[in-house]
Amino acid sequence: MKSLFRNIVASLTIILCVAISSVRAELPPWTRFKLSNGLEVLVVENHLTPIVTIEIAVRNGSFTEPPDYNGLSHLYEHMFFTSNAKDTTTDAFLSRVDDLGIVFNGRTREELVYYYFTLPQQNLVEGMDFMSRAISSPLFKEDDLRKQREIVLGEFDRDEAQPLFKFNCKMDAALWGAWLSRKEPLGDRAIIRTATHEKMLAIKNKYYLPNNSLLIVSGDVDTRMIKELAPRCFQDWKAGPDPFKTTPPVRVPQLTRSSLVLDTLDIPQVVCNVKWHGPSIGLDDKSTYVADVFSYIVTQPDHEFSKCLRESGIAQEAGLGYYTQRYVGPITAQIVTSPDRLDSAMHLFWSQVAKFDDPNYFSDEEFETAKGAVRNYVLFESEKLSNFTHEIAFWWSTAGLDYYEHYLDDLSKITKADVAEYIHKYIQGKPYVLGLALSKSAAIVTEPSLAKYGNPNMPWR
Repeated sequence: MKSLFRNIVASLTIILCVAISSVRAELPPWTRFKLSNGLEVLVVENHLTPIVTIEIAVRNGSFTEPPDYNGLSHLYEHMFFTSNAKDTTTDAFLSRVDDLGIVFNGRTREELVYYYFTLPQQNLVEGMDFMSRAISSPLFKEDDLRKQREIVLGEFDRDEAQPLFKFNCKMDAALWGAWLSRKEPLGDRAIIRTATHEKMLAIKNKYYLPNNSLLIVSGDVDTRMIKELAPRCFQDWKAGPDPFKTTPPVRVPQLTRSSLVLDTLDIPQVVCNVKWHGPSIGLDDKSTYVADVFSYIVTQPDHEFSKCLRESGIAQEAGLGYYTQRYVGPITAQIVTSPDRLDSAMHLFWSQVAKFDDPNYFSDEEFETAKGAVRNYVLFESEKLSNFTHEIAFWWSTAGLDYYEHYLDDLSKITKADVAEYIHKYIQGKPYVLGLALSKSAAIVTEPSLAKYGNPNMPWR
């Protein structure tokens, strides 16, 4: 069973993949410029192999979706690879992919959608032209829409087959309430099933604009050539009104009370999740750096948090993570234990939470080591150009490239006092969602309640 803790670690890995201006010589250097239609262009040169990646990032995703559009950013991602003004059928599109030797994919997240073509360097010019048509002139043909709806619904089927899928959905519903559609990229089955050409076109006209997008060209490329080629291929893509001025994004309001989510599964373990609303980019940038470092510290095997829960045998897994977002990033703790040890595990967990702000909870050496480990991890991961390209896209959309470039420089300035401030502001004494997934028999024996398993240091009613 793939645990949520591994997903948290994966999210933390994304968070750690950031850049720092003061060590740019050690990282893949880039060049940025902007076309007259507002399209930002970023070039990363790496001449080790004759391969190029062309990637388009768009500020779209579930954070733009009211309930009647939930999942349509994801469906749009699938429609992108079907037909356009020149390649008027899916067969023609895929034939062009084959002709150019393209490996392609896309991804939809809460605050980003991106698409990429990776292809031989010799086909760069044709690949740029192909990408420009795909991004600027999709056709959204009815036959394609019908087929892609079924493919996306098939992804639902696969996800729903995972043991914790419904439990995680219940947790998200409790955490985000009426704003759930803004936090669920997979979307809503009923909305996807009834998606129309008109809704696809509405998304294109509102969000798929050059002045709301970033073009990244990385690999065996020459920056001077891209400065000539990008305008030639993308200048005819028409700009439009800033979608976030005409329709300001919705920011999920903070939780006002704690709640319990209970789910019964055919599993031998008990999975316990605790989620808080964490810091947001643009409102509290410093706390996002602190959250990353603190999460790294407590998830190390030799730290007290891990040792008292995992090394003691009370819990099989125990972790804490933060997912950076502009519109409220969640903080998630998870414990996996056995039904007979649930009481002990939750007692130990909340006793650890009570210590989070203690200046002696981790040493100065642990604190500095954590910051150093993040830096080293960044430098190591930046050597993987394909990953680096996707990370640029993520941070451009969610946080902005200034945040991205200066992240580690700003992180190096945080103090242990900043950690205590972060803990007080977002975790200790703050409303949370407590979720328990366990077998039916265990649920009967343990009689789960917020009063029994919630934070004993704050009122639960």
